[in-house]
Amino acid sequence: MKRVLLLLGALACGLLASTCGTYRAITDDYASNVPALLAIKPTSGVSGEQVTFSAQLCAQPEGAAVPEYIWDFGGGAYPNTSFDAEPPVTLRDGLRSPYDCTLTLRVSCANNKTSVRTYHFSVTVAPLTVLAVTPTTGVGAGTATFSALIGTGNVTDYNWDFGGAGSPGGSNVANPTITFSDVQAESLFQCRVIVSNDYEAKEFPFTLRVTPAP
Repeated sequence: MKRVLLLLGALACGLLASTCGTYRAITDDYASNVPALLAIKPTSGVSGEQVTFSAQLCAQPEGAAVPEYIWDFGGGAYPNTSFDAEPPVTLRDGLRSPYDCTLTLRVSCANNKTSVRTYHFSVTVAPLTVLAVTPTTGVGAGTATFSALIGTGNVTDYNWDFGGAGSPGGSNVANPTITFSDVQAESLFQCRVIVSNDYEAKEFPFTLRVTPAP
């Protein structure tokens, strides 16, 4: 009897392996009609980035039912839910990352029953970051064009405040050009730039040193 049980166990394991992790071959629990999930991509990105999610499923036998997809990105993407097999979305606020997400696969069976299986996965979103602003010095009555070095994230909007260092005093363009104030002595101005997209904003303060014209 013990030998028979061992043989049956080996047969069961072989059937499991041949069906790529499903149980239909040796049981009748109907959950095996849902293909096993091998991987989900991507699992990371940056704030404001447009990505397309996809699920790599175990190969199903010819004629097997095609599963329905139900994606839920846990607030980490827009749109937050989708019924597409490969949904295109925009990653959201990196400050609340990581996001707990789910993919539910649903298969309608020939016996009018429905098989459902939910898989959990995590998505990490890097927030907006600014590494530096250039220039940080200027000469009175001279001009300069500013730029912000973005570390991570996709920026769609800029809000510059030059703290009285020149004209114009602020700008909403990515690379503004200003004329520095005609200072009579070396002056320090406290400035800032706010970069943002539809989902978050990052403020970066910087000091601008303006010296008199020669």
